[in-house]
Amino acid sequence: MFVTLHYSETYRKIPTPSKWPIAILFTILCFGLQISVDALVSIHLERPFVPVILKSPVSSNGYSKRGLYCVRPLHHGGMIPSGRSRGICKMSTPSTMPHADLAVRLDQPLLSPTQYQSASNYMIRSALAILVSDVFKTACVAFLIAFLITFASKSTRRIKKSVQGVSSALNHVSRLAKGKFMRFTERFQRETKGIPMVFEGTGEEGWGVCTLSKVQPLARSQFTEYEFKLPNEEYFLQYALGQQVTLCCLDSADNVAKKNYFVYNPGKKKQKGHFSVIAKQYIPENSVEMKKRRARGEGDFEQVLATELDIGDEIAIQLGPRTLEYKGEYLPVTDMVYFVAADGIVPVMDQVKSVLPSGSSSVKGVSVIWTNKDEKDFDVALSTLEDEYFKYSTKLAVSCVLEDHYASLSQNEEIDEAVPNFNPGTMAVVSGPKSFSAEAVAVLMKKGFPENCICVLPCD
Repeated sequence: MFVTLHYSETYRKIPTPSKWPIAILFTILCFGLQISVDALVSIHLERPFVPVILKSPVSSNGYSKRGLYCVRPLHHGGMIPSGRSRGICKMSTPSTMPHADLAVRLDQPLLSPTQYQSASNYMIRSALAILVSDVFKTACVAFLIAFLITFASKSTRRIKKSVQGVSSALNHVSRLAKGKFMRFTERFQRETKGIPMVFEGTGEEGWGVCTLSKVQPLARSQFTEYEFKLPNEEYFLQYALGQQVTLCCLDSADNVAKKNYFVYNPGKKKQKGHFSVIAKQYIPENSVEMKKRRARGEGDFEQVLATELDIGDEIAIQLGPRTLEYKGEYLPVTDMVYFVAADGIVPVMDQVKSVLPSGSSSVKGVSVIWTNKDEKDFDVALSTLEDEYFKYSTKLAVSCVLEDHYASLSQNEEIDEAVPNFNPGTMAVVSGPKSFSAEAVAVLMKKGFPENCICVLPCD
C-alpha cells in the first residue's frame, strides 16, 4: 500500500452544532415551567367561589336571618364577601317566606356540582395555556430551526466526506490506469541515444570538465539543485547503480575542494548533455575546524558550491566510488528493502527504477521507508516514487514517515510496521546521514537482518 505521509496534528476541539438542540430544549422547559406556574396561580385565584350558608340569630318576627356568603382567599389573609355575595345577601334578607319552606342543607352545596373545578381540570387548563401561549410557539419554532440547521450541517459534512471519498477513489483509479498505460508504452520506447562521456585518463580514474549552468531551490525542501553542463550535448554520464561522481575545484585560498555526490535524476530517461546534484543549505563551519582543514590543504567544496561558484564556472568531474554491494549468501536476491533518510533517497530512486521493470532483475518486491524531519523535504522525490508506485502497485510499497530524532527510530510504531521481517533472499540498503545509518542498521538487525545482508550507502 502506498502511504504518502504519517504525521499527526493537534486540533483544538470546538463545540459542534449538534449540541444546540439540547440548549434549545432546556430553554423550552424553562419557559414551560414558568408558564405552568403562572397559569396555576392565575387559575387558582380565578376559580369559582365555594358558597356556604352562615346562620344568623333569629329575628324578632320569628324568622331567622340567613345570608349566602362566598368565601375566597386574600393575598393578605382573611375572608371577605364578594360583590356576588352582597347581591345574594340582599335577596336573602328577612321575607314572608316561612322558615319551613326554605330547604337548605349544609351537607350539600347550593350550586351545581358541574361548577366545581377539580385538580385534573386545573392541570388540563394549565397544559392548554402552555400550548396556546406565544412563548411556547416561539420556542418550538426556534427548536425546529436549530434542529434543521444541525441536521443540514451533519448531512453536508457527510455528503462532503462521501464526495471526497469518491473523488479520491476515482483519482486513485485514474492514476493507476495511467501508470499501467505508461508501463505498457515504456516497453516500446526506444532507449535514449547518446555518447558516454569520455574522461581523460585510465578507466574511471580519468577526469573531465563540466560547467555550472543552473542553480535552483528544490521545491519547498531545504535542498538546492545544481545543474552542470557536459562538454557535448550528446554526452551522458555512464555510472553503475550506487556509484557516485566526484566534483573537484580550487577554493578562493587555492586549496583543493572535493566531494562525492550521487547524481540526482528524478526522470525516467537518461540526462543527456547535463547532470544534476543536490546539496543542503550551507551552514558555515566554525573557525577552528576551518583552520585545521586549510592547514591540511583541504578546501570545503560545499562552501565553494554555495558561495563561490558562479554560473559558467568550470569544475573537474570524475566517476566516483561504487557503494552498492551485497555480501550475503542468500542468492538470488528476490526482495529489496530501502531504509533512507533526507537526501539518501537520491541513489535509491535510480535503483528502484532499475529493478522494478519485469525481466530487469530477480527482484519481485520492493519496500521503501523514507524518513524526514521536515515534511517539506519529501518534495525531493515524492512525485517520482508516486509515479513508480502507480506503475508497479503490486510490486512497490512506499512509506514516508516524519521523525524528529533519528535516535527514536526503534520506538516509532509506523517504522516498525513498515520495515518487514527478514526472509532469505532479502537485501536491505541504508542511505542517509551517519547519525541515521547507525540507528537504521540497528532497527533492521532487530527485524532479523544479518549484517552481511545490509548495505550502507554514504551520503554525508
